[in-house]
Amino acid sequence: MSIKNRHQPTLNRSLIAKTVAAIVCGYTSFGVFAADQAQTANDDIETIEVRGIAASNKQDINNKRFSTGVMDSITAEDIGKLPDVTIADTLQRIPGIQIRRSAGEGSTINVRGMPQVTTLLNGEQFLSAGSITTLQPDFTDVPAALLSGIDVLKSPQADTLAGGISGTLDLKTRRPFDLDQGTTFSLTGEATRGSLSEQTDPKLVAFAGYNNDKFGIIVTAAYDESTLANYRNGTILTSSEVQNETDRDFNGDGDFNDSFYSQRFYGVMDRETERDRLGLNTTIQYQIADTLTFTGDLFYTKMDDADRKQGVMVDNARGSIWAYSDNFIPRLDNDRGGQIYTVNDANLKVRRVSAYSESLTNDRESTNASFLFEYQGDGPLSGEFRYIHGSAERSHTENVAHGFLTSGAQHGLLKNHGDGITPVNPNGYGPEEVDVSFSRSGEYLTLGFAEGFGNDISQYNLVSTYSENNFEEQATLDVARIDGHYAFETDHLQNLDFGLRASKRDVERETYILVAPFTTGNISADVMWKDSGASLGDTNGDGENSVAGGDLTIGKTNFFSDMPDGWVNQVNGLGPGGAGHSFYLIDPKVMDDPMAFQNAIYPGNKRLANPSRTYQVKEQTQTAYFKANFAGELGDLSYTANIGAQYIKTELDMLQNQLGSARPCSLCTASEKTGEKWLNRDYSDFLPSMNFNLNLTEDVILRAGYGKTMTTLDIGKLAGGISVGRTRAGDVLAAELGVSPDLLVAVQGRQNGNPDLEPWRATNYNLSAEWYFNDSGLLSISAFLMDIESFVENGIVMQGLPDIDGIIRREVPVTTEINGQGGDIKGFEVVYQQAFDFLPAPFDGLGSSLNFTYAPSDSANVDVYGKSLPIQDNSEKSANAVLWYEKGPLQLRLAANYRSDRLDSLSSPMGEGVMPFWTDSTLYFDMYAGYEFAEDMSIYTSVSNLTEEKEDIYAQWSDHVITQNIFERRITFGIRTRF
Repeated sequence: MSIKNRHQPTLNRSLIAKTVAAIVCGYTSFGVFAADQAQTANDDIETIEVRGIAASNKQDINNKRFSTGVMDSITAEDIGKLPDVTIADTLQRIPGIQIRRSAGEGSTINVRGMPQVTTLLNGEQFLSAGSITTLQPDFTDVPAALLSGIDVLKSPQADTLAGGISGTLDLKTRRPFDLDQGTTFSLTGEATRGSLSEQTDPKLVAFAGYNNDKFGIIVTAAYDESTLANYRNGTILTSSEVQNETDRDFNGDGDFNDSFYSQRFYGVMDRETERDRLGLNTTIQYQIADTLTFTGDLFYTKMDDADRKQGVMVDNARGSIWAYSDNFIPRLDNDRGGQIYTVNDANLKVRRVSAYSESLTNDRESTNASFLFEYQGDGPLSGEFRYIHGSAERSHTENVAHGFLTSGAQHGLLKNHGDGITPVNPNGYGPEEVDVSFSRSGEYLTLGFAEGFGNDISQYNLVSTYSENNFEEQATLDVARIDGHYAFETDHLQNLDFGLRASKRDVERETYILVAPFTTGNISADVMWKDSGASLGDTNGDGENSVAGGDLTIGKTNFFSDMPDGWVNQVNGLGPGGAGHSFYLIDPKVMDDPMAFQNAIYPGNKRLANPSRTYQVKEQTQTAYFKANFAGELGDLSYTANIGAQYIKTELDMLQNQLGSARPCSLCTASEKTGEKWLNRDYSDFLPSMNFNLNLTEDVILRAGYGKTMTTLDIGKLAGGISVGRTRAGDVLAAELGVSPDLLVAVQGRQNGNPDLEPWRATNYNLSAEWYFNDSGLLSISAFLMDIESFVENGIVMQGLPDIDGIIRREVPVTTEINGQGGDIKGFEVVYQQAFDFLPAPFDGLGSSLNFTYAPSDSANVDVYGKSLPIQDNSEKSANAVLWYEKGPLQLRLAANYRSDRLDSLSSPMGEGVMPFWTDSTLYFDMYAGYEFAEDMSIYTSVSNLTEEKEDIYAQWSDHVITQNIFERRITFGIRTRF
């Protein structure tokens, strides 16, 4: 299967015709053409001119107050101006929402601890290039300036597309008919500078709108460039291991039954992310007749992203215990009658020091078009017909250059190019091990080297380079739906909503590596790991694969001093908490084009598909729903309610590759494809829902919600085969297994797809009390329970996998997805929001917004002590505090966001369970100041990550920090005009 010869399947006419015909029958069955239409609850919603912080907060409260279920809302403070830099950063202000950051910017989100969140655009599904194969929203490529607001729907309703276990996000763009009559223009220009990147980045937003009540059009364009400092200290590659005492009593207790737990690699990385974003949105509205309106939307996004890192990395090359210290810390019992120890400060006897450079690129592009016809006659019947087409593409590359400062003699890595056997980096440091001081006790993880270490460029050699995990994804989406509304003149039943929907989504993914041809002796092969210390096999005919025994190696010496001008830079410091030395590193920017870079070192590279992570999935759904809406009096209390159900049938066709034991290349990760097969499955879900809103007083609302939810699976979890991770055995493991140190042995595996997985299913319960004590004041408390019936989780199983020679010698951990049964997430949210306009001047411009979420969770996994672990990426506690001031031309805002510790990932089995990696609690501060110095013209400045908060990731114990993601403060200056 080749992704290059792509087609653009669309929803054919017969599908649309069948949908329309079916809904016409549905209209008839509901008794079409009755008399007058009743007023809906939406008629009570106050229309607010949203300009500024106070008006935006007031609109948010208004949206929540008159909603028909449990929801929260964010409204833009002006055209092109959401409260924060990114969509995710804005959403984190809503109770129950937690975000993850990419290069310091908000990217992916959870709602109430769950990433299974449906994202809609103006009420319907759309394709995002950041989440083609996944469900969790990733808004990195979507400019916030394109949106007028976001609704977060937390209680299910029958007429809202199912798909979010914990909630649904509805991104809203502006409508021309909402503008004042005539023309409206807005221009925004910004310049942003980072405290660590020290580069100034531009941003431009342009808006043009026209409305004459009969015809309207809006065009919004947003473009920005950003260079984000994103340093990383600690584990550069995430492998860890438990090593047993053999011939060294490392902790000096007089026995040899203890073990040492450590990460295999530590390093300090200078990392920057460069992003160019473009977003375009065009909306046309036309009043075709008094009863018929047309709305057309075009939503386009494009982002080019390069994540570049360069730095120094140390490891023990799978040797013996490398830490020397007087302060080893006992952590837990091992299976040898001793204990497992860690260390926070040590002298490391390092066998390999690497000059490591890496470039990861992500190019994304998506287009979504929507065509909506709305009918509103004089009778009780109204309705809409909508057709949507979307397409999205994503291209990802990874390119690695692994240079040595050490010679390779420390761990027996040799080369033999026919001119004799020498260490792989003959000019490098060695053969003795390198003393490196290591500490995790301070604010930053640190590495310390001897004075002058790394200053001589002639001692650097590019030993290994490769490009793997590259992929191209593309998807198309077609949706046709028709919705009807029938109004009644009764005391309680107000109207009935009903509809049919059909959708088709096609997803393709091709994963590939780059291989180059090599010949040593009489052996020729295509190679991915172009490692000058690697051998293709027994080239001298002695029956063994051993470089020390005389076999030839591939590649050549690539000294940094011989590389083209501009390829190698001398880098000082390597960021906060870095090594404090100067090192020579290959500039990762020259690696953005993997094919060009790899060919410059080893010519003749070509793409080779990796079938274990290449697949095609076609998904079709048919949906029908009804929802009855009620309003009236219960005694002296007024109420609104809705009850309904949604039926969804899902059909999946999956093209899965069949894999063999042979390989189409040497020293590579690609598997042999022996065939392919289509797998077919379908399932149906009936999802009832109910929402009840009781007005206890004019200002106090009690809400209750119930609903069943179903979330479609990530495409990547359905298709794909097993991929095997291998590494050079080295001397210690080679002795244990009885193999050559140069053999690539299996160390881990990944089962990339399970077509039999069931989707996430849950029953949601919501209860809230809301007090609207004035038009800009709110105090509410909400309780929620998600009873999860089936879910998907990562499991680690031990499985025998073949080494590079096809022989299975031992079991290694294999990560896969499995269905879990049972479990729940429950918690509560508290919100307080108020404008203090009752205070005397000048304090009457103050306002605040506070919220707190408590969402504990449990999973089937336990930590090394047998303690239950939460759901991954869920913080038990999260909170937001915003203090703002708006009076006259002045606007000020200070915002804080807190997340408690969250489970980041699971490592290998240890003790009574598995080793958990946690992200420590974080507290981010942002601020904004604006001044309107003329009518419709303002200047402003904003600061994100005011205190330069970072992320600390620790393994089980909070003092055992293994990784730090260091983000910068970013200061923006801007000017905005509207006319």
